[in-house]
Amino acid sequence: MRPALSWWTVLAVLVAALLLAAGALFALRERIPAHWQQPLRALVFGVRIDDDVQVVMPDGTHLAGTLYRPRQADGPLPTVYVRLPYNRRRYGEAIGEGLFFARNGYAVLVQDVRGKFESGGDDFLPWRHATADGVATLDWIVRQPWSNGKVGTIGCSALGELQYALARANHPAHTAMIPIAAGGAAGDVDGHAGYFGAFEGGVFQLAGAAGWFARHGMKSDHGPWPEQLDMARALPTLPVLDVVRQLRPGPNGYEDFLQTPLGDPRWGSLDYISRDDRPRVPALVIDTWGDPSLSGTLTLARSVQRQSPQAGRQQHVVIAPGNHCEQEIVIGSGRFGDLPVRNADKPYRQWYLAWFDYWLRGRGDGLKALPPYQFFVLNEQRWLSSTQWPPAEARPQPWYLSSNGHANGRDGDGVLALEAARDERADDFIHDPAEPVPSRGGPLCCTGDPKQRSGPTDQADVEKRGDVLVYTSAPLQEPLRIVGELRAQLVVSSTAPDTDFIARLVHVWPDGRATNIQEGALRARYRDGVERPSLMTPGARYVLDVPMRSIAYLVPRGHRIRLDISSSSFPRLERNLGTGGRNYDESLPSKALNRIFHGGDAVSFVEIPVLDLPVPEDRPFAGPR
Repeated sequence: MRPALSWWTVLAVLVAALLLAAGALFALRERIPAHWQQPLRALVFGVRIDDDVQVVMPDGTHLAGTLYRPRQADGPLPTVYVRLPYNRRRYGEAIGEGLFFARNGYAVLVQDVRGKFESGGDDFLPWRHATADGVATLDWIVRQPWSNGKVGTIGCSALGELQYALARANHPAHTAMIPIAAGGAAGDVDGHAGYFGAFEGGVFQLAGAAGWFARHGMKSDHGPWPEQLDMARALPTLPVLDVVRQLRPGPNGYEDFLQTPLGDPRWGSLDYISRDDRPRVPALVIDTWGDPSLSGTLTLARSVQRQSPQAGRQQHVVIAPGNHCEQEIVIGSGRFGDLPVRNADKPYRQWYLAWFDYWLRGRGDGLKALPPYQFFVLNEQRWLSSTQWPPAEARPQPWYLSSNGHANGRDGDGVLALEAARDERADDFIHDPAEPVPSRGGPLCCTGDPKQRSGPTDQADVEKRGDVLVYTSAPLQEPLRIVGELRAQLVVSSTAPDTDFIARLVHVWPDGRATNIQEGALRARYRDGVERPSLMTPGARYVLDVPMRSIAYLVPRGHRIRLDISSSSFPRLERNLGTGGRNYDESLPSKALNRIFHGGDAVSFVEIPVLDLPVPEDRPFAGPR
């Protein structure tokens, strides 16, 4: 007869089994869906989970939530509030934030937004109702016995934009926020007109917007989103209004966004930050150089700093290498597109805790040592800081376009120089919407083509085309550190009543490779702002100011810079069909002869913000691998 096992032995076996399971879970965490890991991680971390929280809105709509709390909670807790349209029960980021903050002594409410999954409502549109629903939820939180009355918000992309929608209200319980890659929250701030990051210079960001709306934009959609969508087949569809219908028939917010003119008062019914908003919530703002909505992030931060000095002092902005929401991922991969990345490590998780500990618990110093702006300089592999953006020390340096009239393609005669040519010349190209210039790298998303990559990538095939004008500098005599906002001033004409201009700054390597640095676009009808659209008179000259986003980038001595100009970048941007009509419901493209004037009185240039600092000898330059 075997002796009975003591309860100590049983306990030891159970603990050992639990540790083994936790170890296996940790080793396989990248392969196991987050919602499968959740119960065991909660057990290991001492977190209790309530998946059946219901918060009733003033109109009677129920919003579903999951509440995470530490099992050994002692007294009222500070709360972290996360909202999302992606299913709170399965979305890895939301589950991760719930477990992370709960194990560190916070209550965490993760909530499905109105019209999604288990939340009520049947007319979803980003971000309708976002401010009011957030305020009602904060009112509910502060009434709970487990709440200390202070709430912080966190999350990336849509989860970040929803924080800004709530910050519009300046609710007294909204004590701090950590918006990450949340520039899509910018509406008509400082002429930005981004709205969900769907527009750039008045041009619809087709691939990214269509990809998102096809998966998540159905107005009545309480089930799982489709795993497989043939985006590559759907994106060329004309009219562009039918792109998402090809993938998922039914009412979809994609159509609202396309059909509402920029500058229309109806945008005011959606809760994007407008020129009249004054958010004052202390914010730790995170973004990356490859984010499609980076301009929105910097516009929002600058607006807060300008409108409220006190709020500006309670805001820190960190711009890291990487694509959308990749500020932590790029550290492990060591790459951003074709560029190697080193020395990019930052203690993000420690920062998040320190930020909330200070504002929600009164502990620590609230990242007092963190500068107002901290940014990673690509290719230099180091972080710099400034008190404003762009840095006051950065000086604008114009590089002028010139040629003998044949700048078509990289083998043409286009030149980029620090002095303008005396004599006026012009370069022509045919913009054919039926044969658009393909997108290569940059802020590219959701094309359905696995060969299409975002970030810095080689432009070789694009620069061989005759409908791309290419202007290249001589080898640099000194390193060129670009820090700030890029823009191109172009003197143009077109045979079409409307057309687009895309400007891309490119790094040309000694071996001939050419990788994109940053880019931007402008629809000509919006040259005087989205509230004053005006068609072009065919053949007339216009001076366009094309915004090209911000960047921090080092071009080494002996390398060259280049400006590429085209009138399409498809499928990243919708094609301008050249009719001067509404574009979104048209199917018959019209070719346009577009012309760039330069030299003499035609002052066309790209303005590069230059920050003059010595290049440290201990940070040797390393090119693409």
